[in-house]
Formats: sequence, structure tokens, C-alpha cells
Amino acid sequence: MKKNVIGLTFGLLAVVCGCSNALAVQETRLAVQAMHCAAIFSVLAQVFSNDPDKGPKFSKGVEVLTDVYLKEQPSPTDPGVRAVAAQRRSETVKELQTAWPANGAYLREDGVICGAWVEGFLGQGDRYQFIPVYPKVVPPHIRGQYQTLVDEAMNR
Repeated sequence: MKKNVIGLTFGLLAVVCGCSNALAVQETRLAVQAMHCAAIFSVLAQVFSNDPDKGPKFSKGVEVLTDVYLKEQPSPTDPGVRAVAAQRRSETVKELQTAWPANGAYLREDGVICGAWVEGFLGQGDRYQFIPVYPKVVPPHIRGQYQTLVDEAMNR
């Protein structure tokens, strides 16, 4: 059982991280993580767009993670880079939505980790001063919160 979960996890990571454009080959690990989490938060922002508390928070998470992604690019100020990032995020959202039925447990956990990471950014106020460490341990209250949110998003 554990080998199947590990194999499935690595397989899904290969699919999610495997990108179709040449820019992906040059991406740093931080850029890949930021884009993946930006896609998860894009889904959350869309699902909860009518919620006055959650919608803006998730949209802010998308902005912050996209900014982290852009800053990891060789030419972050190039006007085309932002368009490439938006396209890449859209492609990643489609990949996530396709993977949900078969890999719900993995994606739920991934959403929890991304949620904890974004909380580290948003906890710094309107402008983040540093990039928090990508979490390995998630506080129980954050875990419960994001498990519920991701489950709800997956069921819509």
C-alpha cells in the first residue's frame, strides 16, 4: 500500500511538474512549487469567488505565488513573462482538475501544504518581505481548514 501511494505521488508530481514549454526546463524548484500552488489557489479563488472573506484571500494567494514564480524567471521584468505565467497557471489548473478524480487524497494534501505556505506569506501583511520555507509540518488548525476547503472545491 505504501509503495503504491509513493509511486502514485511521484507519478503525479511528474505529470504536474512536467511542462510543455521550453521555459519549464529552466525553472527552479521554487518556481515549480509556486506555480503549482498558484494553480491550486486559482481553483480555490474561483470556487469561493462569492465569499467575501475567502475569495479575496485566495486571490491574494494567487498574486503572491505568481509574483514568486515571476521573480524566479531569468527575465522577470520581460512583459511576455507575465503572459507565459498566466498561461502556465491555466494549464496547471486543467491538469489538476483532470487529476482530481483519481488522486483526490494526494491533491487534498497538496492543497493543505500550499495553504500553509500561503499563510506564511499572508501573515507578513500587505507585502511579503521574505519567502517562507515550503512547509513540511502543518499546524492542525491550518490542516483542518484547508482539508475542508480543498474537499469543497473538489466537489464543485
